[in-house]
Amino acid sequence: MTKISQLSDIGGGLAGNDEFIIRDVSDAGTPNKKVTASGFFLIASALGLTGLDRITAGTVASGTQTRVYESGAAGYAETTVSGVNSARATISGYFENASGVASGVFFPVVTQTDIGAGANQLSLNNQLGDMAFANFPFLRGGSDTTTTSGTVTIDALSFERFNYTASMATPVTVQFSNMTNGREVKAYVRNTNATARLITIAASTTTSGFTGVNLSFGSPPGGASASGITLSGTTGTTMVWVGNINGTIVGGFF
Repeated sequence: MTKISQLSDIGGGLAGNDEFIIRDVSDAGTPNKKVTASGFFLIASALGLTGLDRITAGTVASGTQTRVYESGAAGYAETTVSGVNSARATISGYFENASGVASGVFFPVVTQTDIGAGANQLSLNNQLGDMAFANFPFLRGGSDTTTTSGTVTIDALSFERFNYTASMATPVTVQFSNMTNGREVKAYVRNTNATARLITIAASTTTSGFTGVNLSFGSPPGGASASGITLSGTTGTTMVWVGNINGTIVGGFF
């Protein structure tokens, strides 16, 4: 009997119909079985595999087998695993994955070589400047035309722009709530009443404890600060800006 260690290496002489003997110790009736090369693979050097010319495969059952294509045909190896989206590794060294389902469109997966500072690369967070993470405020606007006397409150948590137009029956206090450090609000105020009315500007960092805001006048500049302004009748208007700068609430008329 010839031992396995004494067998000769056939090298590249494997033919498509060569047979391989398999000893099945669990089958006493037919212990010796054979497998032929035909139907499994053909020799193909196109892939650069030693002793092979070409690798092909028959019908692949999803979730159980691997299908390999020669370079110049599909150019990739495709694998499917039961319960996992289809994936494939290309012969050129790239890995692709399906979007959603096994029959989905394949797209390249980002690898380490895709990360960097090049024009065709993705940057890491630590390579970006602070402005990349800046959240510019959305200019949320609101309006009130119902308060004809007393007090109108503008919540700085809800608005950065506000329109208050009303026929003011009496002087009105326009107060800005939740004016915490860094917040600012610009409000357009108009009196449509035939009588001139005084508006007073007040603010608070919460929803209570409002105090008058030191306001500067846009024209002429350099005058004394004030906390209110008189709007003329029918068409009296002003634009007031209120902001909290480093803990101090200030403002001005335009």
